[in-house]
Amino acid sequence: MARLALLLLASLPALAAPTPELRAVWVDRSSLESRQSIRDMMQSLAAANCNAAFVNVWSRGYPLWPSDVFERETGLRIDPNFAGRDPLAELLEEGREAGIAVFPWAEYGFVGGYSHYLPGPGGRGPIFDAHPDWLARPRSGDDRFPIAGAPGQYFYFLIHTHPEVQNFLLELMAEVVEKYHVPGLQFDRARYPQPDCGYDEYTVELYRREHNGQPPPENPSNPAWLAWRAARLNQFMNALYRRLKHADWRTLVSNAPIVYPNSLSNFAQDWPAWMREGSLDFVVPQVYRPDLASFERDLATQLRAVAPDPRRLVAGLDSTNPTPETLIAQIEHARAQNLRGVVIWFYAALVRKNALTRLKETVFAEPAPLPWH
Repeated sequence: MARLALLLLASLPALAAPTPELRAVWVDRSSLESRQSIRDMMQSLAAANCNAAFVNVWSRGYPLWPSDVFERETGLRIDPNFAGRDPLAELLEEGREAGIAVFPWAEYGFVGGYSHYLPGPGGRGPIFDAHPDWLARPRSGDDRFPIAGAPGQYFYFLIHTHPEVQNFLLELMAEVVEKYHVPGLQFDRARYPQPDCGYDEYTVELYRREHNGQPPPENPSNPAWLAWRAARLNQFMNALYRRLKHADWRTLVSNAPIVYPNSLSNFAQDWPAWMREGSLDFVVPQVYRPDLASFERDLATQLRAVAPDPRRLVAGLDSTNPTPETLIAQIEHARAQNLRGVVIWFYAALVRKNALTRLKETVFAEPAPLPWH
């Protein structure tokens, strides 16, 4: 009987190990109101067989952790609405408990202030109260950059080329890695807000020094002028990568850029160059499309942009416009391209649509490990 049992067991197909896959969700600040809301969010993601959360920790011109770097520059240590807490520490602790990897997400990137959130005495945010000479500007000289879909609301951008600005952001991000030992960090809005940006005094003078005293072109979409600004962002992204790896070589560095080539033509964001130059471990382009056909078309364009190494691309998906069924179909298509996974915008919208339940019933029916050890 024992021999027969062994023969029967040998004839059964081997159970396949789950395929490693990133199943991540972007989490905005609305889910961080309390320790309990963080715990509920992590448990909800785990119940849906997600395995990672990209959580906003640099938001509206404030850090969502007690920051020595920010305090040194502004006298403030954390977003005042989170005073007395350390949301990033809470996220990491609750994530470990639920089995969810937490990637700090610097959503605001080069955005240093927001007109409708604690703008401070200068109306632009504490970093600009301390450093008004760090304000980016368009040709008009105005420092307000309109927010699409939010009439009367503005972002205030840090000057992309300014070495003091860059050092501030490098040290702010390195502080996260050094203090919290995170698996990775995603730095976003490494882009210009619009083609007509880069006409601040510092950037104009820098351009003149490199062009025999000639000012930047009046046409903000001039190809050479666009390429010059993109090259400065390329240099920053390479410096950020090296700084974070110096802090902890295991840290995965990523970005969620605008889809290419629109990223370059309208935002001076040449992220395929970041990939070629080794400035990212993986990229998550925002292939936010309401239907499957346009998603398939634009994902194919992004894959060509990172050739010959498409495995370093993770698809960024939108849950706010597609139906849950369309989102599921997009995940299935991304999986068919042999990608390492997806990141979905965003947690609160998934909850509102009951989409996490649908994901658990379909494409995330079984747990999966992360694709990185």
